[in-house]
Amino acid sequence: MLQTPWAILLCKFSGNDSEPFPRKYYESLFTKVGQGTRNMVDFFQDMSHGNLDLSGSQVFGWFTLDQKRSDYSGSGANSQGRQDLIDWARAKAAADGGVDFSKFFNVVVCMNVQTDLFGGGSGAVCDNLSMQPSLLGQEMGHGYLLDHSRQEGSTADYMDNWDVMSTAGPYEAADPNYGFIGPGLNAANMDSRGWLDESRLWTQTPASYNSEQTVQLRPLHRRDLPGFLAARVWDGYLVEFRVPEKWDAGIPRAAVLVHRFEDNHSYIEPGNRGNFDLIKGDKFQIGNPANYNENSLVVEVLDIDAPGHVATLGIKAHIYIRPRVPLEGPFHYLGGVLQDGGGWIWINGHLVPVPPRSELIGFLQDIAAVQMADAIPNSIRSQVKAAGYQSIVARASARLGKLTGFREPRAKSSEN
Repeated sequence: MLQTPWAILLCKFSGNDSEPFPRKYYESLFTKVGQGTRNMVDFFQDMSHGNLDLSGSQVFGWFTLDQKRSDYSGSGANSQGRQDLIDWARAKAAADGGVDFSKFFNVVVCMNVQTDLFGGGSGAVCDNLSMQPSLLGQEMGHGYLLDHSRQEGSTADYMDNWDVMSTAGPYEAADPNYGFIGPGLNAANMDSRGWLDESRLWTQTPASYNSEQTVQLRPLHRRDLPGFLAARVWDGYLVEFRVPEKWDAGIPRAAVLVHRFEDNHSYIEPGNRGNFDLIKGDKFQIGNPANYNENSLVVEVLDIDAPGHVATLGIKAHIYIRPRVPLEGPFHYLGGVLQDGGGWIWINGHLVPVPPRSELIGFLQDIAAVQMADAIPNSIRSQVKAAGYQSIVARASARLGKLTGFREPRAKSSEN
């Protein structure tokens, strides 16, 4: 478990001495004092499958900054102004409170009046209007260098309503302790940080291609239940099951979600009927499975048992391997080499004869397999290439052994 404690700095602008919440509220929200109440320690422990421990977080302050509220000029367009506020708070906490920031992963600056809400690698800032996990989950998520989540086909941010990296969205849930919580973090974002428990991940392998696999998933954030928590399919897609409870209490229905990750953004994928939250009978599909001559993937929701916390999926990927054909580039097959009938190879302007049943045919087939691997998905491409290279090495070693093996002269006859 990775220890990532945060320093929570309670700050006031000069000239305003208000304190919107008692100190114990901040301690409950951010530190181990509030564990079990769905605070930020609980949130990141659940969203990281237990990989992150924020229980060492501490609250410091109140500190009165040297600057007035009118001195703050930060905004989305003025990142330097935002950094200035974090720098002001850190300097005051170090000078007046003796805070040793080397002991902490990052900082959250909590302002006493309406100021701003943002997060990044150097810290997060919130104010009296944003002291709730639904918003802090995203801003502290930025502290772990997560970006906003998106929908397939768009580069617009804040488009995945089922993911905390798109809040404030419509699927927050009311909470008696902190106002609003959720939703949770999607599997693609978790995987991008190394937080997805690989031991609880069903992974499609080349051996399972071209045959339908039935997979059952538990809700993504329910590590307390046995079984798979997500599935990795085909070329990097992650499939998860979510139910309207706990952090996800605000989502409209139990559903299966599919995501991919690119350029530090997760993208939620639509199903065959255009909805993103897939229910029984919905499919996520790539390619045309009826066309045997192209790659295709189908993830079908066979059943959802929300009370039992189980989603049943049918997963099938078809990988089309081109027939062995002449190689592109400097190699060209002529005649019947592939049918073991002899022929020639055209290499850099020269014809090289290949006799029938030549030992070279196996090498050429291995080379062709490596070359054609570029046409199959990334998820198995390296495995196919590795198999081809290994076969080439094995063939070469066998032939080399025949050429360099020890030989003995024929034994002399005992006759004189």
